[in-house]
Amino acid sequence: MVGGVITYRTVTLLNSVSKRDKTKWKFSKIKSSLSISLSSKVGTGAIIGVLTAMWKISNSGMRGESIVLWVIIGMFFLVPITYSEVLFCQITMKTPRDFIDYNINKKAGFVYMISLVTLYSFGFVGFQLTGIQSVVKIFFRQNFNYEFTQSGLLFYIIIPLILAVTIIVITKNYKIFINALGSMVSLIILFYSVFFISFVLLTIEFIPQYISLIWEDFMNLKSAFVGIPIGLIIGFQRIIQISETSLGTSALASSDAENSPRREALLQTISTIITIFIAVVITSYVFTYGRYNVPNINLSENGFERIVGYLFSVASVTGNLGLGIVIIFFILSGLTTVLGSFHFLNRTMHIGENEKIIFYISLITLSGVLSISNFDIIFDAADLLMFIVGSINLMAMFIFVIKNINKFKRREWRNTNG
Repeated sequence: MVGGVITYRTVTLLNSVSKRDKTKWKFSKIKSSLSISLSSKVGTGAIIGVLTAMWKISNSGMRGESIVLWVIIGMFFLVPITYSEVLFCQITMKTPRDFIDYNINKKAGFVYMISLVTLYSFGFVGFQLTGIQSVVKIFFRQNFNYEFTQSGLLFYIIIPLILAVTIIVITKNYKIFINALGSMVSLIILFYSVFFISFVLLTIEFIPQYISLIWEDFMNLKSAFVGIPIGLIIGFQRIIQISETSLGTSALASSDAENSPRREALLQTISTIITIFIAVVITSYVFTYGRYNVPNINLSENGFERIVGYLFSVASVTGNLGLGIVIIFFILSGLTTVLGSFHFLNRTMHIGENEKIIFYISLITLSGVLSISNFDIIFDAADLLMFIVGSINLMAMFIFVIKNINKFKRREWRNTNG
């Protein structure tokens, strides 16, 4: 409801707070913000989130495929918020934390900062590390008949990754790696899209059944009083986790923007839609096909088994080539999110450089350990932190469009007219 008010006020006040940009679009000006945004959002965490959402809905008495429609419904409410949050931070020339300090108070800004940094460096990094270790485990199981133990995962995968990230951060080369990995992620997203098109063409006879499964599951609610709230809550959670709308990270990705406020807001909105499509449509279609056509693929309670089922579905249709593309997609997108989380921490926390590094390394180390031993803690913590971060950010935007936007307009008028 708050988001609806923000969107309505943004539309009605748009021309009075931001001028239309009539210059030509330049790729050089949009590459940076899109690269950071896509590379931090698209990836393993989104796939894990969708598979988990399917399992949560199925655990409530439905089958799981209806998550697609719940997400589409949620998009109409949440995606426009991305436009508003980026636009407001751009026209006020404030980071999300400073924007919250200005519209609410510094205590709210501090809680937002701690929650956002923990959400990203602990929660979202945990998703990526889970995905990376899952594909490594599957690769060694299939090709070398070797099964990693928990200690093996820790010493041979998690610790080397954390050490590599620590070196990159300490030497202050993280932006170089983010840009390089971001460019590779952009390329692998293209390959991932080609893989999905090939997958659809090879399974085109399954499309009517897929659509039917979604609709039947959507209409076959266990109870209207239970099914609708659960569907909306899970759908909204996964949109926020997948596209990070209302969290302020889209505005942070545009913090060094070279475009006008309107264009930057539009770019981040487009990035959000692309991210949701890649995560929800591709993941649900590939897994659902395997679930109904490939032996031993089930919507298991175990997160690792869900990822295994997804990869087996990929391999069953597109072979090793498709599987290779997906595995590279998992690893590259996972690494960019891990490094991207430090970028957001660096832009949000107002402490010394060494303190930032220590705090960051501590969070990703804890996340790495729990991703092996107890991933459910990471997932539950991420859901709680998303609620805290999103609520504070939405309240700041609500106060801005209701109360403080007139102050901003008067200040801009004074600046323009001397």
